[in-house]
Amino acid sequence: MNSKSLIAALAIAAGVAGISPIVQADDLPQKTVQPGVNNSRQLVMGDRAPDVYQRSEKALANWKQKGLKAPKAQAQWVQINDKYMMVMITNGTIVDITPVER
Repeated sequence: MNSKSLIAALAIAAGVAGISPIVQADDLPQKTVQPGVNNSRQLVMGDRAPDVYQRSEKALANWKQKGLKAPKAQAQWVQINDKYMMVMITNGTIVDITPVER
């Protein structure tokens, strides 16, 4: 390889290496969305709730005080935005929806 080819190859490599950080700096962080919160559309019966609502720590322990009926077997009441939703623990399917009374 002659010296002109070597210098040209090094110049190209240096140029590519110099551009990479600039391109990476241009990548803006994506909007952070809280896991399990559905802000893009309204959930309806038959939809699958986000996985986080299948966890026991999201279940409403005081569902009776809120005037909700007993959850079905393998289901639990959760609050998603302004609605109470009965969600199947096994697959996340929404089987009942009741608006939150204020």
